Amino acid sequence: MAQDEEEIIHSSTLEENVWVHGKPVANLPSSDFSMSDERKAYIRKVLSYDIIDIRTYAGYKGDLIIQVTTMDPATVPALKSLALDMGFETAATKDALSVYKIYAISHPDTAYTLKEEA
Repeated sequence: MAQDEEEIIHSSTLEENVWVHGKPVANLPSSDFSMSDERKAYIRKVLSYDIIDIRTYAGYKGDLIIQVTTMDPATVPALKSLALDMGFETAATKDALSVYKIYAISHPDTAYTLKEEA
């Protein structure tokens, strides 16, 4: 077998095994169950605003995060208010290019907290 063919087989096998044996996004807590109705409702409402992108993922403490990206500064308080009204915690950031990221954070029962020193 030629070296090129061997490399192709090895990389193909490696890619498949990464998804099976590694820690892919599909194994994060946000993907273990169906998305909550509250998170779905927030996403539906956010779609009516001037946004660039929506992402969902699990935070390092197991909390579930919806990240909404926009360049419209007037959208930021509206999305934060909407999230707060729906029971989410919120945070927002702005980068040097005036790209705003609004975070709606929920803490499911499976989320864990770090021990705080007294």
